[in-house]
Amino acid sequence: MPRAKQLTVQLANKPGTLAQVAQSLGKAKVNMRALAVFEGRAKIIADDPAKGREALQKEGLYASIEDCLAVDMTDQPGSLGEICARLTNAGINIDYAYTGITQTPGKAVVVMVVSDLDKAAKIAG
Repeated sequence: MPRAKQLTVQLANKPGTLAQVAQSLGKAKVNMRALAVFEGRAKIIADDPAKGREALQKEGLYASIEDCLAVDMTDQPGSLGEICARLTNAGINIDYAYTGITQTPGKAVVVMVVSDLDKAAKIAG
């Protein structure tokens, strides 16, 4: 699944904001597969991003959906380095990345926002 959709949620810098996000998604039965929180934003790979955005907006939270790259990789030393090297060799910049879980033992997922998603998806796919 090289191409994915990520939810981006604007977070207030106060106690309980991330809890509100997680509880809203839970109530809507939207499962989070990967999560990163930084600089007042939560980046989430969810099993149903549109349903997640709708649930968050009902709570008064700003949420958007963006395209990204999600690459399943072997959960072992060097796997991420190999993926990054392939993208680098193709001249693709990685703006940011974070990791998450898979249902497959021995596997992990890395989520990346890159300078050329189409090209990166072909390389990583």
